[in-house]
Amino acid sequence: MVSQCSACGAFVVSNPHEFDLNNITPRILARISQLLTTNEPPQEPELTVLQPIAQKTDARLACLDAEISRLKDQLSQLEEERAALAEYHAQNTTILSPLRRMPPEILGKIFSWTLPQMMRALDIRDPPWVLTHVSRRWRAIAASKSSLWSKIYIVFSTATKYSSAMVRAQIERAHTLKIIFRGSSRRDSRPQVNMLQLLLERSSMWQELRLGSIAALVPLLTEYSERLPLLRRAWVQWDGPESQTGVESVDFFRMGPSLVDISVFSEYRFIPTLLPVYHQLTRYDFDAPWTTHSELLKALPNLNEVRVVRKFDRGIPWPVPGQPINLIHLQCMYVSHGQCLDYLRAPALERIAIKCRKGDEIRPHLDPFVARSSCVLHRLCLSGLPDAQRTDEILEHCPSITELALRIGDSKTKDKATERDLLAAFVTRFVMLDSINTICPRISKLDFACEHADVISYPLYLDMLDAWWNAPNCALKATELLLPQGLVDPDPESLARMGTLRQAGLQVSFLSGDVAYERARQWLHVATWIFW
Repeated sequence: MVSQCSACGAFVVSNPHEFDLNNITPRILARISQLLTTNEPPQEPELTVLQPIAQKTDARLACLDAEISRLKDQLSQLEEERAALAEYHAQNTTILSPLRRMPPEILGKIFSWTLPQMMRALDIRDPPWVLTHVSRRWRAIAASKSSLWSKIYIVFSTATKYSSAMVRAQIERAHTLKIIFRGSSRRDSRPQVNMLQLLLERSSMWQELRLGSIAALVPLLTEYSERLPLLRRAWVQWDGPESQTGVESVDFFRMGPSLVDISVFSEYRFIPTLLPVYHQLTRYDFDAPWTTHSELLKALPNLNEVRVVRKFDRGIPWPVPGQPINLIHLQCMYVSHGQCLDYLRAPALERIAIKCRKGDEIRPHLDPFVARSSCVLHRLCLSGLPDAQRTDEILEHCPSITELALRIGDSKTKDKATERDLLAAFVTRFVMLDSINTICPRISKLDFACEHADVISYPLYLDMLDAWWNAPNCALKATELLLPQGLVDPDPESLARMGTLRQAGLQVSFLSGDVAYERARQWLHVATWIFW
């Protein structure tokens, strides 16, 4: 039954199980229980008891159904009212949103944090374009913040189609341009030339250029070589051997008055690069014959960083060293062959990276170079397949080195097992008593990278760190371990040991994947600005 409370007005439903069973004998109750477990028909005396019960429950169910229907109608009305009120509340909350009162300069700073971290083609669904479709105010602020529009990424190696209107609009909103343009010799060159033409119409705004070139683009770039007044940094590669067909020189930078950083990779066939007659270049990175490097190093007195990659000299012997080339401002250097050091003097050099091939002797070139330069080397990076014992000897004879990085990798064979074994050889040697006594007190940073190995012996690596960290007079403050091809994270026990060392004060860093690859390239003094 349904009754209403006289005090509060609430409806009260009585218990549906409350029926009068006093007139039912135990025998009949037992019989009812039996009938519930069988399919036997009830007898006449049993019917007289069961029928009133069924009638009462039927009436009670009808009352409950009516009450449920009434409550559902009430609930529906409340839900409709709530939906309308929620919409009204949301509208008022939007009006009161702190974003409406946020100063444009702060909102613009937040917009800058939304830009993609990786290079991505123009897409209206990505920042900064998507920011212009939120509100009129956001559109005005985003359109007025020129730094949001300065980076343009155009790549023709995919099937992406680019809107000239979008590119033109982005150019109009920018003050300076940082461009990545990757041509493709496997696709129609006409759209590529047209898009580059559009960008070159505002070549006076170019500040950075990373170019994957094809032959069809060279004449257009040469035509605009005198219209790049702000270009400070340039990076040029070629899209396969066929992209160099008919190209005799790279001369579209020869009139760049602001150029300070240039990287050009011929890779397939050496193509000379004509540089500005001014001497403002502070960094270059070329793969070229040694004679070209020698001429460049002599002609660029303001270099403070250089990557000397000797290439296209197969079968040509090294010339007899003469008067050393004096690089008085050079602070960072990478050389692809230790022999390059025989021709140089760099009194300000602090960081050096050297490519080591199997069996290479580095000391006969490094020791005289350091003595001739009177430089104080702080960081040494050995890349390739360095020898553990010879590395020990280098450190013993150059006590100024406080940072050591070993980037282990065989680019020809990409043999994972060889790299793992070589890393194990270094770690094993560094845990020996002689190394702990002579090297450990001087090295404040010790870095390892395995270029192609996907996993290493983490316990062995951590055993070495523990031995160094617990040694008397330990100078170690930081260590990095990079596995660009790493597929498996360290086991839980090794992760716990890394955490223990961090808590004790040692900066332990482990990176894998693309982040590790880019970090390892930085060890070799590859320009960091190309990574955006």
